[in-house]
Amino acid sequence: MVFKDILVTTVAFLGKTEKIASRVGVSYFLPRLFKLRYSNMGGLNPDEFERQMKALRSFEEENWCTYWNGFAEDLEAKGREYLERGEKDRGVEFLIKAITYYTVSAFPGHTPRRMEAYWKARALFEETFPMLDDKMRKHVIDTGVERVEGYIRFPSDEGRFPMVVITNGLEGTVQELAHPLLAYRDAPLGVFLMEMPGTYAYKKPMGPESEEVYKGVIEALSMHPQVDSDRIAMVGTSFGGYWAARMAAVSDRLACAVVSGAPLAHAFGIANSLGTPEIFIDALLKVTGASDVIGLRRRLSELSFDRDSRLWRPKIPVLVLNGDRDTLLGTRDSILLATRAPRGYLKLYENDDHCAMGHYREWLDLTFEWLSLQLRVS
Repeated sequence: MVFKDILVTTVAFLGKTEKIASRVGVSYFLPRLFKLRYSNMGGLNPDEFERQMKALRSFEEENWCTYWNGFAEDLEAKGREYLERGEKDRGVEFLIKAITYYTVSAFPGHTPRRMEAYWKARALFEETFPMLDDKMRKHVIDTGVERVEGYIRFPSDEGRFPMVVITNGLEGTVQELAHPLLAYRDAPLGVFLMEMPGTYAYKKPMGPESEEVYKGVIEALSMHPQVDSDRIAMVGTSFGGYWAARMAAVSDRLACAVVSGAPLAHAFGIANSLGTPEIFIDALLKVTGASDVIGLRRRLSELSFDRDSRLWRPKIPVLVLNGDRDTLLGTRDSILLATRAPRGYLKLYENDDHCAMGHYREWLDLTFEWLSLQLRVS
């Protein structure tokens, strides 16, 4: 594993990833959880998806997007055929798979064809999701810093409910969040789904100032007539987990937070960058607005919790989750947060990777059980 990490880093430094990928395939340069992540999202056959990854030999957007869009378009056509025949469940199943492949095509965003795939996925999601959950609605919040296009859901049109703000990471999308949450639609909780600032549809890069975006979202939701402002929680995965942890320390509106696989300080260090593929470095450059690797290091260091010790010690309850073998970011930050937070709780899933994707359903179950307890949901 160390040899591979050194090779991936060397190839990235030399700018030769595309050349080597043309020989060995793109899967060599993607984290192991990539397969599991999108298989979980769309109900894909993991082995088939892995074969498809190995067959692709280019990250260049023309090749990458054409390849993944081909699968998406075929599945979308099949889904529409089933819907026309009145087979709704089967049709929606294929459309969800199509959304997943469009989302893979959009990874990791920021180039024209990848953004085109992103908007195709969003449009198909907005068309499909009402067939699965007619209570989920688009909800736009203008924070004054950024315009956040998220999705909101309440158990009913009447009453006030606890609210859970859910955010994902570097190249995560709303549709990736929404599909797994269908299993919890009977929970008496409101949810607001949003993508992380700096990614996809946002106009400004991510940095310490993105804190104001989340503050604006939380403040706006606290004034929503259906939200119980004393019972607001935040859940974040990967880099979204960073923001859940940060907001737990700086927001006086949150009652509790769940942090999954978050980079907080150690993960931003040079030593932890070994094995980071070039495509992720490019994504981080664009998300943070850095012009080069040196600028990227500076931007990431500005986010480090070690710059402000108060961030390590949120006063509210914080549930920290991860796999015990996080090959992408490591587990040190997760352990430190759970240890230093006065009301921190840690759950590491055995033999699992970043964000415990191999135990995705289990940690979602734990999350909703814990949130129900903390938010006093009967």
